[in-house]
Amino acid sequence: MQIESWILQDNCRLVAMLGMSGVGKTALVTQLAQKIQDEFDYVIWRSLRTSPSFDSIMTDLVSFVSNHQETKPDINRLIQYLPTNRCLLILDNLETVLDVGHAGNYSLDYEKYGELIRVIGEAAHSSCLILTSRNKSAEVALLEGTELPVRSLNLFGSPELAFSLLRSKQLVGSDKQKRELCDRYSNNPLKVKIVANTIIDLFNGNICKFLKQNTLLVTNISRLLEQHLNRLSKIEQ
Repeated sequence: MQIESWILQDNCRLVAMLGMSGVGKTALVTQLAQKIQDEFDYVIWRSLRTSPSFDSIMTDLVSFVSNHQETKPDINRLIQYLPTNRCLLILDNLETVLDVGHAGNYSLDYEKYGELIRVIGEAAHSSCLILTSRNKSAEVALLEGTELPVRSLNLFGSPELAFSLLRSKQLVGSDKQKRELCDRYSNNPLKVKIVANTIIDLFNGNICKFLKQNTLLVTNISRLLEQHLNRLSKIEQ
């Protein structure tokens, strides 16, 4: 996995995993964290899906790395612990604190997340912050580079995850047909899951019958596209 190499071999301090909803960002980060967790003193995963306040997240992080000796939501205190405690920090669903329609900017009262990302990307330490997001934050765009300790990876679908998901469903069809189905939906695991459930409901799980219809199921998938488009600026759309 490319991100594994960036973190363990290139010592990246900040990595952003980007892609539309359902593409498999969280699943891939989960696999990665399980694989490399022994390389770190602490692994701290926090979801931003419910848009928690910055102070609540920072209090949690500082308390964790200080072995519950400190609780003040201070970015500088967190940074002081990172050189001596190698941490893998994961902030999942960063897009929920970004401003809708304004590329890379933050919603009101969430600007400090940007400061945290900037400081972690700039400070010298051996820890790593992984972000998952539909959109790239301004700090990542400013600091990233192919030879720099801040990098981003755009995901466009995972053939392995999509195919594995199909195999777990009660579907009738060859591996070739399952791969064709995955390809039709860009190997996006969430899209594939939606289509698989439709095939089970309408075609008694028979992939061949669905493929013979030679049609693209878009009713529920269009909602995913709308969610993604609505978070973009006019020029990005």
